[in-house]
Amino acid sequence: MAIITAGIDVGSLFTKVLLLKDDDILSVDVLPTSEDVSKTVSEVSNKALSDANISINEVDSIASTGIGQNHVPFPAKQFSGVKCSIAGARYYFPLVQGVIDIGAESSKAMKCAANGKIVDFAANDKCAGGAGIFLDTMSLLLQIDADDPKSMDMITEQINITSTCVVFAESEVVTLIHKGMNRFDIWRGINESIAERAFSLAARIRASGKVALIGGIAKNPVFVSCFEKMSGYKLLIPTNAQFVNALGAAIYARESKK
Repeated sequence: MAIITAGIDVGSLFTKVLLLKDDDILSVDVLPTSEDVSKTVSEVSNKALSDANISINEVDSIASTGIGQNHVPFPAKQFSGVKCSIAGARYYFPLVQGVIDIGAESSKAMKCAANGKIVDFAANDKCAGGAGIFLDTMSLLLQIDADDPKSMDMITEQINITSTCVVFAESEVVTLIHKGMNRFDIWRGINESIAERAFSLAARIRASGKVALIGGIAKNPVFVSCFEKMSGYKLLIPTNAQFVNALGAAIYARESKK
């Protein structure tokens, strides 16, 4: 008999839900995380259930992860983000050896063995300057769509952004704009500064071989290009990269039912 599970990833900016039927993804949905986290989880879960045309009673097991994993308003098992990142990445790339996860407020680099066991990991969660919220702030300031592949074609020269603190970087970017600098060149400099911090995490754990990039930032072509250039990696980008942690949670929920 098929097993249907739900994985819920409650992040500081977005809450993601993924429904899994054995090895098949039934639906994925996301909503901004509101102050009422439980309400957000209920709303996005109902949306995912509706898209899959099933009811909550048909879900055999639920697992949660993320900063708000304790606010899931249904019985749910809880798993660490590191474990879910690796499990979700291995769904797409069974031979993956490293995973880079750039979240809204933290960045993580993980190294795993051939069997998926965690070998090492490093995290930066002290400042949003090393994470996705920094890029969101800067893309709004520059009025650039972070996911637009055409942005690569608009870059003309290299500009270095010296500040990685959101407050100071914003001031630096405003100064560059007033000087008439190409906003796409500024955008590349911002992405390069974040890529440098992410690469430092990967270097700390000596990530090598097949390395996957997960999270919403995987859709950002400028970040991917900057990271690959400085690291020498050819990053593996999974489908539904934003939902990889939710997928990992759903996989663990399934394993707990066997």
